[in-house]
Amino acid sequence: MREKELDGDLYDEKYEDPSPEDFFTDEEERKKEYKPKKKKGNKPFIKGIAVLIAAMLIFQVTASFFQTFNLDALQFLRTSYQLSQQEEVQEWRQSVVTIHGEGFFERSQGTGFLISSDGLVVTNHHVVEHHQTIGVSLENGDVFEGEVLTSDPNVDIALVQIEADDDLPSLSLRDTPVHEEEDIIVIGNPLAFTQIANEGEILAAEADDNVMQISAPIYSGNSGSPVIDENGDVAGVVFARRHVDDPDRNSVGLAVPIAEVRERLSELEKG
Repeated sequence: MREKELDGDLYDEKYEDPSPEDFFTDEEERKKEYKPKKKKGNKPFIKGIAVLIAAMLIFQVTASFFQTFNLDALQFLRTSYQLSQQEEVQEWRQSVVTIHGEGFFERSQGTGFLISSDGLVVTNHHVVEHHQTIGVSLENGDVFEGEVLTSDPNVDIALVQIEADDDLPSLSLRDTPVHEEEDIIVIGNPLAFTQIANEGEILAAEADDNVMQISAPIYSGNSGSPVIDENGDVAGVVFARRHVDDPDRNSVGLAVPIAEVRERLSELEKG
């Protein structure tokens, strides 16, 4: 091996010590050379699923929106606002409550109304059945736990008791027969709304099936609503609606005559 002298130092002509920059450059080149490739995986599939789920959610929200805010719903909201300007309707609304039911597999919301100052509530059997706990919300926002005192599936009537400290507003029960074409007002909690008032008339007082028919619009959540006559007395309790082939209307409301409520009250008092 040949060596030369340079400024008093010896160095190898063939080999020379690498500089720190040489190590740095080599390391960067190795990283670039052996940089692992990213796996394509199943990202397109996951992205497609996410888009599909998002589309389904948008469809559900849109369908729910149109169901809640269809033209009929907007009309009864307008009617309710107008009726609620009346002093007597404002007073009646204070006695109408919201019934919340919670069971193993479902939650529900319906309507009821107070018939005594100590917290006795009338509603439908199907509003409270299968529920382990019953919540009762008053018009002022107070919430109480309700106890079902009696519930009759044959006439779809239930009586619920709440324990309240204050004297509660209540509605009186009519004690005379109703007649066709009488004006009535229904107050309840249809769809996602509460304390909605609507008007109509009695179409059939009591048919063979002991059911009162009314023209006031009835929707999901109206079950348990009081049918109030122009004197402020409850003439019936809404429990369903029936579709009819009529050019003037596509459905009629169905209500239990108030005589059935009186009978259940009498049975409860007898024990």
